[in-house]
Amino acid sequence: MGHRRGELTAVSLFTLVSMLGLVACGSDDDSSGGGAAQTTAATAAPATAAPPTTGQQPAEAAQLADGRHPVIVKQVEVGGRTVTFDLIQWFEGDAAAKAAAEDGQESPPPNDYYIRNVNPRLRTLPVASGARITLTRQTVGQGGGNAAGPVPADLAAVAASGIGHLFWATVRGGQIQALEEQYLP
Repeated sequence: MGHRRGELTAVSLFTLVSMLGLVACGSDDDSSGGGAAQTTAATAAPATAAPPTTGQQPAEAAQLADGRHPVIVKQVEVGGRTVTFDLIQWFEGDAAAKAAAEDGQESPPPNDYYIRNVNPRLRTLPVASGARITLTRQTVGQGGGNAAGPVPADLAAVAASGIGHLFWATVRGGQIQALEEQYLP
């Protein structure tokens, strides 16, 4: 009977610890919504920690709702076809002025856009093999024409020139289907 009681205590302790972990994950406040015309939503998947990035929380496997999300690219694993990013909020026009004022920043903001980043959590998603990937002409150093113009690229080009840049990640079925750099004047 003593041996059985020890097993029950171990199982009970494991169950309690597991439940506490689920409660902690479920209460994560992800305030990384979008702006007036763009809404993003993130749902945390079970965390799989990656090495910490300086000044950031460790990256975790993530699931995002299908849609288009504003992100800052932090790391690209070309061979593994994954992108680690910081999900942000993007505001334009009147919504940008309102959000900037709420945050005590210059309002209306310069260039009619405002970026809010209140959650340092990093997320990692796989990139679909046929994903549309673009960088701006400005990033790839192409002179002439529209600096914002999209230039087809691959993950290696994003790894070389796009770290720290703002992109729009189109997610479907838990994979990035498009990764398009946003021009910032």
